[in-house]
Amino acid sequence: MLIEGPLNISVIDTDTGDRELHLKFSPEFKALKLNQQCDSFHEFIHYLKTEIDLLEESDPNRHGMLTIQQIAEQMLPHIEANEIPLEDAIIVNIQADKPFGNIEIKS
Repeated sequence: MLIEGPLNISVIDTDTGDRELHLKFSPEFKALKLNQQCDSFHEFIHYLKTEIDLLEESDPNRHGMLTIQQIAEQMLPHIEANEIPLEDAIIVNIQADKPFGNIEIKS
């Protein structure tokens, strides 16, 4: 699954059976002014919604894209408030034994 946008996303399998998403902001996104970053992130969320709507319920990429959409929506107010250091990677722990939607964000 390739998701284009302001985030570079890596998936890491941990020793515990959980997965970690490593989110890093692209150099192009970091170079934007705050208002442009906000616009770009809004466009990214809209892009995700549009792409998800095109997928069948059974498509294996749908679940991953919904997870990224949920994370992006949670990050948006912090992007708008300029509260996230763009140089740092954001690590999201997705626990295998918890249902979809239970995510823990570590940085």
